[in-house]
Amino acid sequence: MDPMTQGQVKEWFLMLVAWGLMGWVAYLVASMVRRKQKNDMQKALLEKFSSAHDFAEFMQSPAGQKYVMGFADAVTSPRDTILNSIRIGFVLMFAGVGCLVGMAGWIAWRIGWVSFLGGIGFLCSAGVAYFLSKKAGWKAE
Repeated sequence: MDPMTQGQVKEWFLMLVAWGLMGWVAYLVASMVRRKQKNDMQKALLEKFSSAHDFAEFMQSPAGQKYVMGFADAVTSPRDTILNSIRIGFVLMFAGVGCLVGMAGWIAWRIGWVSFLGGIGFLCSAGVAYFLSKKAGWKAE
C-alpha cells in the first residue's frame, strides 16, 4: 500500500475511534442522568405517602403494582445474557483480527491481540454460562 494512503487510512481510523469514544461517553452520561432522574422521581413519590396504610392501599392498586415492577431494571433471562456475551465476543474478536491484519505497528498489534483474546474470553464465558444454565435447569425465557 502507498505510504500516503496508509497514513490517510490511519488518520481516518483514529478519527473514527475518537468519535466513537465520544459517542460512548455521551451515551454513558445520558444513561446516568436518566437513571438519577428516575430514582429521584421514585423517591419523591414515596415521600408523598403520609402513613404505611396509605402506601399499602397504593400497593394494592394496579398502578401501585406497575410502580413496583418499575423499581428493578429489566430482568434478563440466561438466554439474553448468553447471546449478549456471544455478540460482544465476536465483535471483539473481529476487531482484534482487523487490527492484526490491517494495521502496522506494535501498538496496533498489541491492541489487536488484546481485543482478539478478550473476544475469545467472552465466547468461553458464554459457553460456560450456557452449560451451567442447562445443568441448573434454568429456563431460557
